[in-house]
Amino acid sequence: MKVLLIGASGYIGSAVSAHLADAGHHVVALVRDAQRSDAGHERRVGDVTDPASLTRAVTSDIDAVVDLAPPTGDAAVDAAAITALTDPLRGTGRAFVYASGVWVLGATGPEAADESAPVNPPAIVGYRPAIERQVLDTADAGVRAAVIRPGIVHGNGGGIPALLVDRARKQGAPTYVGDETVHWPMVHVDDLAELFVATVEKAPAGSLWHGVTEPRVSVLDLAVAAGAAAGVDGEPRSWALEDARAELGAPFADALALDQTVSGDAARESLGWLPRQAGAVADVRELSYRQVDTSGIAVFGAGDGRQADVEAIVRFVAGVQYAQQNELVDTFMSNFRKQHPVWTTGHGKRLSGWDEIDSFTRQVLPGATKHSTATYEVVRILFIRPDVAAVNVRQRPVTPGGQPIDDQPEGRPMYVLAKDNGRWRIAAAQNTQVHSA
Repeated sequence: MKVLLIGASGYIGSAVSAHLADAGHHVVALVRDAQRSDAGHERRVGDVTDPASLTRAVTSDIDAVVDLAPPTGDAAVDAAAITALTDPLRGTGRAFVYASGVWVLGATGPEAADESAPVNPPAIVGYRPAIERQVLDTADAGVRAAVIRPGIVHGNGGGIPALLVDRARKQGAPTYVGDETVHWPMVHVDDLAELFVATVEKAPAGSLWHGVTEPRVSVLDLAVAAGAAAGVDGEPRSWALEDARAELGAPFADALALDQTVSGDAARESLGWLPRQAGAVADVRELSYRQVDTSGIAVFGAGDGRQADVEAIVRFVAGVQYAQQNELVDTFMSNFRKQHPVWTTGHGKRLSGWDEIDSFTRQVLPGATKHSTATYEVVRILFIRPDVAAVNVRQRPVTPGGQPIDDQPEGRPMYVLAKDNGRWRIAAAQNTQVHSA
């Protein structure tokens, strides 16, 4: 499908763009500046404040439109943008997917709110339910319209959790907004992107979906994880709501203080959505947000501006370790390219193709860490070209509790990583055991 994506360069939009491309779709990015580069995608010029430019961008070859543009703060402007984007789709059955958010539900408390729950939006999203209704009503005019309400998005070092990490670093202690009893519904940005792909491909007209993988995550636990990622500890501190309002603005601070529990089961059951990524607390503490020390890594062929890729590769390998240690098959498999990957195991078994690696992993990974697991340390990176890297890893056997196991051989995995649509994935891997003489 040819998909026009509004907000393609944003935090969520860049992930949606990558996953649409991975799924074989052709992404067309709406940009305000014709000279702007947008990850190699086709570009069309338009602005959400200029309805005519939006309508011009939705040509007859566009099969679906995904609107990830943040609210402008002006209900009339946003409503006009929706009209401009959906008018060319009327009577065609083509898809229009709009990104809203779970804040429209207001404070739900401990009872999980599904898609049938009433809305009670705080000020920051006060008019968004009306925009949702405007979108869904176009289903009666022959538009395959759908709305996705993401939870609090984490992953890849961005989103609101980055605020908690930055706050912990500045304050020297874990910090949360308001009351420690607050909970947030969460979703990893890559899992959310997969929901957008599934919605574009098969969601029925007039459907509403909650993009949530964890219905109720404690902000206290998130704050502690953010402190660990920032390299600080100590007792978590409350960021008094009045102080947060003064610094962040009252609408945003009040939204962060919402206690919510939101179910995302409907999308799993009806669209076959399969979240694969780590949960929010583990992701913040161990993976996407933690400080990375690259001083001991030998890097070759890096050229200029490669530090961000070095750090991304270290975090990627940490994700492989996390999936292995926690026996998460789907999470482990999300580390491989879909295009003809090759993996040779530590016992010399060669696996060719994603399906063969997936089948083998489902046989051997469950139960594999009952007696031992391993830690992974990047020791050398060779950038063969900007989007291909050979990575040497030291794999040390440890007990499930993390104690070194001296009588088991270490491993020396070597990964060939390819950067597709801005994300590193395993193209080929080989593990070699090291036996002492």
